[in-house]
Amino acid sequence: MHEDLANRALAAASKWGASFAELRFEDTVRELIVYVNGRIVSQSYQRLRGAGVRVLLNGSFGFASTHDLSLNGLTSAVEEAVKAARAIGEGGKRVAGEVKPGRYPVSNVVKHPSKVGVEEKLEFIKRAYETAKSGGASSVTVRFGAYYGSIELYTSEGVKVVSERLVTGLSTSVVLREGGSVGDGFETCGSSRGLEAYVGENAPEAAAERALSMARDSLKARRPPAGELTVITRPELAGVFAHESFGHLTEGEGIYTGVSPLAGRLGEKIASDAVTIIDAGVDERGGVFLPVDDEGIPTARTVLIERGLLRGYLHSRETAALLGTAPTGNGRAQDFQHEPIVRMRNTFFEAGDWSEEEIIRDTRLGLLLDKPRGGQVEEDGTFTFNASIGYVIENGEVKEPVKDVVLAGNILEMLKHVDAASKTVSIFTSPFGGCGKMGQMVHVGVGGPTLRTKLLVGGEAR
Repeated sequence: MHEDLANRALAAASKWGASFAELRFEDTVRELIVYVNGRIVSQSYQRLRGAGVRVLLNGSFGFASTHDLSLNGLTSAVEEAVKAARAIGEGGKRVAGEVKPGRYPVSNVVKHPSKVGVEEKLEFIKRAYETAKSGGASSVTVRFGAYYGSIELYTSEGVKVVSERLVTGLSTSVVLREGGSVGDGFETCGSSRGLEAYVGENAPEAAAERALSMARDSLKARRPPAGELTVITRPELAGVFAHESFGHLTEGEGIYTGVSPLAGRLGEKIASDAVTIIDAGVDERGGVFLPVDDEGIPTARTVLIERGLLRGYLHSRETAALLGTAPTGNGRAQDFQHEPIVRMRNTFFEAGDWSEEEIIRDTRLGLLLDKPRGGQVEEDGTFTFNASIGYVIENGEVKEPVKDVVLAGNILEMLKHVDAASKTVSIFTSPFGGCGKMGQMVHVGVGGPTLRTKLLVGGEAR
C-alpha cells in the first residue's frame, strides 16, 4: 500500500493551493494469447504500474501521471498537475459527492488467471480449437485474454479506497468453406470471474460449437429483405442499442453542454412502456464487476429509463457538481495515465413479460437478429449498425438465415416501437477491447432481453 507516500504528496498539493486533490495508484496486468490454426502467433503479458494525480485549483482541474512511485516522483507529478490547472486559469468546476473509505475485492474466484500457468491456459484454448477443427472449420482463431490487478485511490478528503479488477474471456472465430461459398462464425465468452466460469454453456467446446453453428448458417444465408421491418434483437445485439445508441446520450458532459437530445427532459415519456434501461456497476446476471468507480464513488444501479420515462443521467463527481446533483459512480479512467471522465459500466435493457419463443410466435413477418458487428452513432442518437447473422420470421416460424444485415434509425424513435421484451436478461463483457471515448478505452458490459421493435433494414428489394 502507498498510504504514507500518498499523504505526503497530497499535502504538497494543498501547500501549492489545491482545494482538492486525488492520487490514484494502479498495478494491473493484461494477458493475451492468440492461437491461429494450431499454433501460437502472439503471447503477451503487460504489467502497468504507476500513479495519476488530479488537482482542483481555482475552479480548474489539472492532471499528470508518473511511473516513478518514489516521493520525488509523486510530488513532481503533483507539481505538474498544479501547473496545468494554473495554466487553464480560473474556472467554475467543483467535485460533488462524498467518498467513503472501503475495500472492494473480487470475491469467490477459484482459478484466478494470475494463479493459472500458461500450459493450462493453452490447454483451455486448444479445447476450443480441436472442437472447431473437428467440426470442419478450415480456419480457426482462438484468443484468451485477462485483465486484473488493483487500484488504490487517496484523496485530500482523507479517504482511501482500494478495489480489485478482473475480466477474463475466450473468443473463438471460425471459417467454413463449401464449394465456392464461405461462412464465418464467432463466439466470445467473458466475465469478471476466473477460469472456473468457463464450464457448461461457457465451456471452450460449447463456445466453439456455437461459432460453428453460426458459420454453417452463414454459408447458406442470403441478404435480408429491405425496408422498414419488424426486428427482433437477441440480448447481445439489444445491448449494443442500450449502450452505443442510448447510453452515451445520458452521459453528464453532453447533458451539461446541451449537446445530448436528452438534456432537460427528465420525467418525459421517451419510449414505450416495454422499455426500462439500467446502468449498473454490478449485476448478478453478468457483465463487468465494478463496485466502485475510479473516483471512489460506489457504482449504484442507475435507472435511465423506467417503463418509458426518462429517469436519470450518468455522472462523475465533476459533472454532478456542474448540474447540482449527486454522482452516480460513472467516473472512469482507462488507466492511471488518464483522468476520470463519465463512462458507462453495465448498460442493459431490463426484462419484460414474454419468452423469446412467444415473441417469435407472435410475429407475422420480420427478422430475428444476433451478433453485432460494428456500426456508427451520431450525437443525436441516429445510428447504423450491422448484425452478423439473422433469420427470416414468417407466420411465427423461424425460416432461412440472412447475413450482413444493416440496421438504421434513431434510438429515440426505435424505443417508441419496442412492444415486447423477454423475461430472461443476459449481460456480456470481454477483455478484448471495450468502449472508446475521448481516447480512452474501458471494459463495459452490455445486454438485455430479446426485444421486438421496428427498424429500417438495408438489403435486397422485395
